[in-house]
Amino acid sequence: MDQQRLAALLQESQVPDTQKIKAITAELQKNYYSKPESLLLLVEIIATHDDFGVRQQAAVQAARLVPKHWEQIPKEQKVAVRQHLVQATMKETNPKCRHAESRVIAAIATIDFEDGNEWPDLLPALFQLAGNADVGQREVGSYIIFSLLEANPTTFSEKTKELLELFSHTIRDPQSADVRINTMMSIGAMLLMFEPDEDEEEVAALQSLLPAMVDVLKDAVQAGDDEKTGQAFEVFQQFLAYESALLGQYLKDLVQFMIDLAANTQADDDVRSQALSFLAQTVRYRRMKIQGMRDMGQLLTQKSMVILTEIDDDEDEDEMSPARSALALLDQLATDLPPRQVIVPLLDALPQFAASPEVGYRKAGILALGTVVEGAPDFVASQVKSIMPHVIALLNDADVGVRHTALIGLARLADDIAEELSAYNEAIMTGLVKNLQAAMAPSADPKLAKKNIEVIRSVCGALDSMSEGLDASFMKQYAGELVENIGALVSHEDYKVKVAAAGALGAIAESLDEDFKPYFEKTMHALGAYLRVKDSEEDLSLRSGVIDSMGRIATAVGPETFQPYVMDLMTASEEGLELDNSRLRESSFILWSSLAKVYGKEFATFLPGVFKGLFQTLELEEEEISLHLTEEEKGIVGTTEEVITAGKKIRIKDANEDDEDLMEDEDDTDDWEDLAVSAEALEKEVAIEILGDVLTHACSGAEVTQYLEKAIEMISPLAEHPYEGCRKAALSTLWRAYARVWQLMEEETGSSWEPGFPPKQTPSVTLVKLGEIVSQATLQIWGEDGDRAVVTEINRNVAATLKACGPAILAQKDLMTQIVSILTTIITRSHPCQQDLGDEGEDQEVEGGSSEYDWLIIDTALDVVIGLAVALGPSFAELWKIFEKPILKFASSEAENMERSTGVGVIAECCSNMEAAVTPYTQKLLNLLLKRLSDADQETRSNAAYATGQLILNSTDSATYLAQYETILQKLEPMLQITDARIKDNAAGCICRMIMAHPDRVPLGQVLPALVGLLPLKDDYEENSPLYECISKLYELNEPTIQQLTPKLIPVFEHVLSPPAEQLDDETRELVRKMVALLFNAKPDLFSGHPNVLKLAGLA
Repeated sequence: MDQQRLAALLQESQVPDTQKIKAITAELQKNYYSKPESLLLLVEIIATHDDFGVRQQAAVQAARLVPKHWEQIPKEQKVAVRQHLVQATMKETNPKCRHAESRVIAAIATIDFEDGNEWPDLLPALFQLAGNADVGQREVGSYIIFSLLEANPTTFSEKTKELLELFSHTIRDPQSADVRINTMMSIGAMLLMFEPDEDEEEVAALQSLLPAMVDVLKDAVQAGDDEKTGQAFEVFQQFLAYESALLGQYLKDLVQFMIDLAANTQADDDVRSQALSFLAQTVRYRRMKIQGMRDMGQLLTQKSMVILTEIDDDEDEDEMSPARSALALLDQLATDLPPRQVIVPLLDALPQFAASPEVGYRKAGILALGTVVEGAPDFVASQVKSIMPHVIALLNDADVGVRHTALIGLARLADDIAEELSAYNEAIMTGLVKNLQAAMAPSADPKLAKKNIEVIRSVCGALDSMSEGLDASFMKQYAGELVENIGALVSHEDYKVKVAAAGALGAIAESLDEDFKPYFEKTMHALGAYLRVKDSEEDLSLRSGVIDSMGRIATAVGPETFQPYVMDLMTASEEGLELDNSRLRESSFILWSSLAKVYGKEFATFLPGVFKGLFQTLELEEEEISLHLTEEEKGIVGTTEEVITAGKKIRIKDANEDDEDLMEDEDDTDDWEDLAVSAEALEKEVAIEILGDVLTHACSGAEVTQYLEKAIEMISPLAEHPYEGCRKAALSTLWRAYARVWQLMEEETGSSWEPGFPPKQTPSVTLVKLGEIVSQATLQIWGEDGDRAVVTEINRNVAATLKACGPAILAQKDLMTQIVSILTTIITRSHPCQQDLGDEGEDQEVEGGSSEYDWLIIDTALDVVIGLAVALGPSFAELWKIFEKPILKFASSEAENMERSTGVGVIAECCSNMEAAVTPYTQKLLNLLLKRLSDADQETRSNAAYATGQLILNSTDSATYLAQYETILQKLEPMLQITDARIKDNAAGCICRMIMAHPDRVPLGQVLPALVGLLPLKDDYEENSPLYECISKLYELNEPTIQQLTPKLIPVFEHVLSPPAEQLDDETRELVRKMVALLFNAKPDLFSGHPNVLKLAGLA
């Protein structure tokens, strides 16, 4: 084997010629790397060649070949090879070569130590080197130690104390920044060796190094050394992957240091952005610790807002400047911390920012507000009255940049709380129209013209986001002007404006509903011009936007009006699947969902193409990335074939396997960097969701028989997909499929399920099998998944299915037991998704409440508890014994209104569904509800009124609750005058249930006039059922007061029998009709002025 030829090949491979590299690679693999001798030659080249590039390439390849060939090298040669390699590394002057050579030493040492410590003098020599008086020796020794720790930390498993002692000196090396950073990286590499519960002394020694580690970062920043700065940040990031005890009390100091560094405008922008990125990750993975630090959430919020004032109009959205990094931190804070720690200080600062003479502050205020709303929509919605005057003012700001920013902020607000903004629609629309008109005016100033295009797009975006809060009656007054102006933008020269205009037209249609019909034909003609464009990526993006818009228009105008366009649109959407554009395919899928909902079973003619397209996406091979791994790394990964991470398939290659990029510099690559979610995974997520929509809305029994089995076969494995969006969509669609098949079975048999357990109905064979698949897929994920959104989605679907389909699925093996167990972990805040990373199993409850995302997990879990109560009926009383304590704890919470109101609401629903089985719990529940009837929080009081009525109506322990009748009525009386939170509706419902339970114990002469004076109910239509049932029974009893109130009730009956239909359920509507008929037969003269009520009741 020719050493000179090998060296020459390595040298030639450095020329960037793909074909030449392929030829060299082939020769190297065939003639050299397949033989053990090649490893010896590479070590010799490392030691003797005068070209550092060749030495580095030789080291890279040697490290890859060590796992394959080292054990085949004769034992008598190994001693000389080791010595030769160490000496070469020690005398190496080029840092990159030295690092590559150190990795060869680490690769050999890893095997030697696994084989029984065949290199016994290495570790003592390294300790001596790292502590040597010669700075060069220290640099070599410290990097080899790092390489060993990085390759296999357990090499030092018996030397942890000695390492920490060594590091206590080298981390403060007075002469070498390299030694200091090598030490810091070594500390990061050894973190997995610590067990805080078992190694308290070693953890304390580790923590004592943290101040010096911060100094290493400070020195690197001050020296302007980007590489060392990045390495130091990376080590601090590594701490977040392990138990929080490793940082312990130093976490707060570290967070304080990072926010001070981020706020320092004298520091390099990239450094500041890295500090903010670290903080965002800390908030994400240590949210409970950050929440427990007094005022830290407030400090991070306030400083982030100030950093955000640096935002530049010309800033590239893809560049992570300090300002954009601050936005990302604000988003994370709002997502993971309670509103009082983030939203409250932000809103306190908003008036000052919004009124500031400095443009940057005005922009920062509205951008910050728009960013945090997604994390805390309920709280922000409750503050709309104080927020919106500032938003309106900024929409009309003198500075076009501020107005543009305000439009972005408004759109983000509307994405989450559009309906709550409806009281300000007039002022908002005026601002939008003014901005649109100003931006459409021609300008000779190129900078202003560019900004005008951004403003136009943002106006369209704001309209798009606001569609849910814009009702038809309001939009009518603006429709003509808006459709004309925005319709003209569909032919704008800028394709992004065209896309935005198409979205806005869809939103306008959605708001107007059938009132969009006068603009329908003209709009469809304008959009239709782009339905088949395909010559560029811009064309495909525009085509996608047009299809999205047309789907919304179809939903608005209805099946008959849209019918002429369906065939052409479906053809275009199916053709679009073949154009190799993921976004266009997603738009086609979303269109199919819209049309399936519009046309229902009439959509069946298109189902073959629809399922074909969806199945093709679900069969997509996901992006493959190759990793060159040693045997040890394969052991860590746990496979020798492939892994999937973040939706990307990663093929595992041998460390010595052929690769065109043969000569890559290992110091400049990181196989394990964070990988973005692949386009294929995102597309699958959409396809799975749409498949659920199509099954639910467009499939009858025949289509279910034809497509369900394959759909389930393809979806089920995706329930364990590494991308959380796919897991969430897959599990949701599985549950929806079960609910749809159950619904079809009930339609076919004409029967409905009854509450109770064991179930009284026998489901079909298909349903039993489907239930088995659904429950198994769910149980594999539900109790262990660390993603909050996945667990929340499972909760929602299980709850909805139990309420819609009853108890049958609970008969699946172990499902009931597992559901109860999982729900208990969630509502006691001990589920993995509720824990800080690395701290699973610890008590995570801290003062200060929950973020809205964290509470949503509990809220939806409590909805599953309600679902169990609905499905089981009186049988649920046994499970109430398990859930009672945590639910009463929520209902008794003094800290959080949200916890009290939700807890009381759950009690109400459980009382309703347990019926008389609630009796043993009457005293305890009544005591709590009496307190909550006087609660300061309106929502809690409202729910308490509802719960009290349900308890009285269902419990047979009349002796307990009758003793409190007078007290309850006294507490309810003032509620009848309160309009917030449905209080008066729920109070009225409670009084009616009390009357139905014991009419003799209620002063009807005083109560009924007040009650009838509230009618018709405007907010909580559910309470119409007990209300009209009560009135009906009083008529049956010939109660005199209700007879006297008949003239007042007749117009009420007319109102509730009129649209909207959701005012009354079918049973209550029939009850009201019967009352009208009886009253008309008895006293027809009372109806002389109300002929319409007779028509509505079917009497005329």
